[in-house]
Amino acid sequence: MTQAISDPRQASAALADLFDTHKRVVFFGGAGVSTASGIPDFRSVDGLYHQKFDYPPETIISHSFFLKNPEYFYRFYREKMLPLGFEPNVTHRVLARLEQEGAGKLDAVVTQNIDGLHQMAGSQRVFELHGSVHRNICQSCGAVYSAEWICSREHEDAAGVPACPACGGRPKPHVGLYTQS
Repeated sequence: MTQAISDPRQASAALADLFDTHKRVVFFGGAGVSTASGIPDFRSVDGLYHQKFDYPPETIISHSFFLKNPEYFYRFYREKMLPLGFEPNVTHRVLARLEQEGAGKLDAVVTQNIDGLHQMAGSQRVFELHGSVHRNICQSCGAVYSAEWICSREHEDAAGVPACPACGGRPKPHVGLYTQS
C-alpha cells in the first residue's frame, strides 16, 4: 500500500527513485500544480465553491446553462475561468524538461487543468482530461478561437456573448462542461 508523503525532501527522493527504477513514467496532475502559479482552484478556502454566485459553479459551467443563460455563462467564464496572464511554475518547467531531456522517461503529462500551462512550459505530450480554455469552438461552423479572443470583446453581441465572425454562431469552450440540466 502506498502512503502519502508530506515531507518535501522525502517526496523528492521518492520521485527520484521512481524515475531511476522505471523506464517509462506518466505524470498525473490537477489543480495543485497550477495553484502554485496563482490560479485558484474550485475547492480551496478561496476557491470557486466558497464564493457567492447566483448559481453553483457546477451549474454555471454546465452545457444546459450555457445554452439557456449565455450572458451569465460568459461573464463567469471570462471573470473566473480564463487564467490569462499566469506563467508556468517550477513543476510545469521540470516536467517539460523531464520530457525533453530526461532520456525519454517522461512519456506524457495527464492533467485535469484547463489552463494550458504545461504546454506553455514546453511539454509536448499533454492529455487534458477536461479540455482547455485555449480552444473555444463555434457550435455552428467549428471555427476555433483562443481565450484571448474570447476576452477581447471585439466580436460580441449587446449581451456580451461572443459571436463567430465567420458564421455568427456561438463559440463554446472546449472544456469538460457538465451535462446536467
